[in-house]
Amino acid sequence: VALVTGATRNIGRSIALSLAAGGAAVAVNSRASREDGEKVVGEIRAAGGQAETFVADISDEKAVHAMVEGVIRRFGRLDILVLNASVRKQTAFTEMSFEEWRRILAISLDGSFHCAKACVPEMIKAGGGAIVTLGGMMALSGAKNRVHGSVVKHGLVGMTRALALDLAQYGIRTNCVSPGQM
Repeated sequence: VALVTGATRNIGRSIALSLAAGGAAVAVNSRASREDGEKVVGEIRAAGGQAETFVADISDEKAVHAMVEGVIRRFGRLDILVLNASVRKQTAFTEMSFEEWRRILAISLDGSFHCAKACVPEMIKAGGGAIVTLGGMMALSGAKNRVHGSVVKHGLVGMTRALALDLAQYGIRTNCVSPGQM
């Protein structure tokens, strides 16, 4: 059973479809649109897979816990967490507000923390699991008008490395995938 955050479009959608094609039941997370989630779920079901939509803003700790509880109720376990949710915003640093800065970090970093905290106990119960974060090339190279995005991706790399060390004893593998430009 895999939970994919930000699974309604782009790479998140592709990850959800790929996991389902490989035999995983997929919890498709959307921040706000049940309709978008249901489109991906429909694709998975049409191909013979199992999937369910879970609407939750991952920057909200309570919403994350409710989502993970729903995943467990629906599928009985949780084996894979893919931390894909993010916001792509381009703003020059000189024009960036602190509110925009915090919103980007809240989704990608705080949201990843909330999801890992909620999912890890379930993975420990299951005897192991996998956490995959989505970094990016800009973690080290930076990107014009994406200071917040660069910080987030760099933070996810550090979080992934630290979680790998902390969680290996439980049989939980933690890796970061950094897709490049297409």
